[in-house]
Amino acid sequence: MPLALLGGPPTRTRPFAPWPSVNTATRKALIAAHDSGMWWQNGDSTAEELEVWLEAEFGRRVIAVSSGTAALELALASLGIGHGDEVLVPACTFVSSAAAVSARGALPIPVDIDPATFTLDTGIAEAAITSRTRAIIPVHLAGHPADLTAITALARRHHLAVIEDAAQAVAASWDGTRVGTATDATVLSFQAAKLLPGGDGGALLLRDEQTARRAERLANCGRPRGSSAYDHELLGTNARISVFTAALVLAHTRTYEHMWRARDGQWHALAQALVDRGHGGLLTQPHPKATRHDHYAVLLRLPVSLTERGVRASTVAAALTAEGIPARTLFPPWQSTPAYRDEPQVSVVPTSRAFEAAATTVTLPHQLLLDPYFPAQTASALSKIIVAVDDLIAWQQI
Repeated sequence: MPLALLGGPPTRTRPFAPWPSVNTATRKALIAAHDSGMWWQNGDSTAEELEVWLEAEFGRRVIAVSSGTAALELALASLGIGHGDEVLVPACTFVSSAAAVSARGALPIPVDIDPATFTLDTGIAEAAITSRTRAIIPVHLAGHPADLTAITALARRHHLAVIEDAAQAVAASWDGTRVGTATDATVLSFQAAKLLPGGDGGALLLRDEQTARRAERLANCGRPRGSSAYDHELLGTNARISVFTAALVLAHTRTYEHMWRARDGQWHALAQALVDRGHGGLLTQPHPKATRHDHYAVLLRLPVSLTERGVRASTVAAALTAEGIPARTLFPPWQSTPAYRDEPQVSVVPTSRAFEAAATTVTLPHQLLLDPYFPAQTASALSKIIVAVDDLIAWQQI
């Protein structure tokens, strides 16, 4: 059957349900925040309710802020990291993980990834440490936790701060340790595509109370939360979370575990459907020590039958999308983006595994896992695409 990319009938014709979902619970949450009359994060608002929920979940002091990127910048600032410092950042991550470091005047150093998990390789990270290295930012990619055991051991050996980027994970765990519970700082994101969506927003989780008080003031124009006096103790910024964002996030916390069970079940159903069709190697599997995977995205590796013929991940993503399965490619290494291309200290750092992953990996968003027909239809679409290698090559040449 001809590919939908070339005018054939698509595998799936019905659109997937949108994300974030618009429902009665989210509408009620917004109305309640509106009717409270407390429209800003002043110490007694919906924003503080969200902080209380997160503190109970993680056992950490929490400051809810305007975005995950702002949370990263505040984490670095509250830990005293800035000009002249170096911070190790995995090459395979959204650019904000590095840009937050640059915004502080520090230098992000790209570190290549473990080819099995796409998260930071601690051996390569250790080799990159210099006398100026102050911190390491492990990224829990696509819901898969980074190796927290090795990373925390590395940090102890070299006296480094650890700031977890958990924008793509909320409840993932490594060897029984939940993300956000064992390091100096962790950042969450509530951007619309995330697992706890609020439209935007983020949170900073901190182990140390003194550091948390500093971060809270830095996020509130340098003064204590709720103060209306001109008592600005620090040079801060306005990174307060919107109470309406906080209300939306809180509404989603009530269904989080149910949604995770659905995603986890459908992920396993997809794995089986691919095995049944002889394509079991396509799906990136969790590391055995990833005791909980959050399934923020489904990662598919192109088979050798396609890569050895020069078929690109972007081509397969386009073919899947045409078949009715929305797909895209993995992040390019952040140091290869235009923002960093002319930065000689980072642009030349070799990260061949990250470049390979970007060239050969297709990602599917987590909301697809909530659809009962997703596993079978995705396996069917992939089977259709894989045997059409000549058509894919011809399409690339158009």
